[in-house]
Amino acid sequence: MKETFNFFERKRRTITGGFLIFSLLVILTTHHSWRPDSAVESLFRWAGITLVLAGIAGRVWSTMYIGGKKDNTLVMNGPYSMCRNPLYFFSFLAGLGLCLSFQNLLLAVLYFIVFSFYYPFVIKSEERRLEMLFGEVFRAYTNRVPSFVPNVLLFQGGERPPASRPLIMKQLLDGSIFLVFLTVAYLLDRMQEGGILHYLWRIP
Repeated sequence: MKETFNFFERKRRTITGGFLIFSLLVILTTHHSWRPDSAVESLFRWAGITLVLAGIAGRVWSTMYIGGKKDNTLVMNGPYSMCRNPLYFFSFLAGLGLCLSFQNLLLAVLYFIVFSFYYPFVIKSEERRLEMLFGEVFRAYTNRVPSFVPNVLLFQGGERPPASRPLIMKQLLDGSIFLVFLTVAYLLDRMQEGGILHYLWRIP
């Protein structure tokens, strides 16, 4: 089982890249069934934008606490007082927001399934390492704080350690890529509706 955890952590970029390629195929070959400029389209688009912005902001906030300190200090305040893996949680929100921005329920379902299967292995692998580094302190932390879904009632601000400016700038740069994808989602939808790009199936 340990080798399985390590495999998923080592192959994270490869698996993510493969899913992105598969997602592109889904986006180009399918299209939603609701009318353009309808209330449903607006709901999906604004829900997607909101989740992407929340994901970007959450990742920057989390990096302000843990940037550059992951294996040196056990951070347990700020976003880490509400869940043990806020970076992954906010990444999930941003990814889900992109799926909704493409207005593709099939893509959203596939994303949820892949994330739910894949990231628990990555989290387990990382937490095994943290347990070896911090021992009983980390075990007490895991008993008190949920792994993935934040519990806002547990929030503790505390003193924020000095943040790594390069890592924060990297998160902002990564976030700008999400914003580019939002624009791509809008353009692809318009091109499919206008018949410039042809798709194979309409899906709910």
